[in-house]
Amino acid sequence: MTAAVRLRVAEVAAAVIIISLLLPWVVDDGRTLRGIQVGEGQLILLIAMATIVMIRLGSRLSWFAAGFSAAVLWRQWLESDETLRSLGPLVGALAATTAVVFLVWNMFAEVRASAPGD
Repeated sequence: MTAAVRLRVAEVAAAVIIISLLLPWVVDDGRTLRGIQVGEGQLILLIAMATIVMIRLGSRLSWFAAGFSAAVLWRQWLESDETLRSLGPLVGALAATTAVVFLVWNMFAEVRASAPGD
């Protein structure tokens, strides 16, 4: 798999994180709130956009931003009592984990490619 494909998959995964903010996140007093209506969701929106920008700029630290999103989203989904009704954090966490895997893979591939030959 080429570097361009790995980066493109990571960008799409970061976009799916943003889309997951439109899905149900939490149930509060009988109301279902979307991710964009929750404080953590708004933070994830900014971090996911920053991840996409960092990927576009070629920053190797983009995996760190995606990892932060994954950690927050997994925590949000696992601490929810209504795991079936809070589909947004699960979809976002899976997408963020995918982005982290592809970004770390790309980082190691770049380091290996730039290593001096034997």
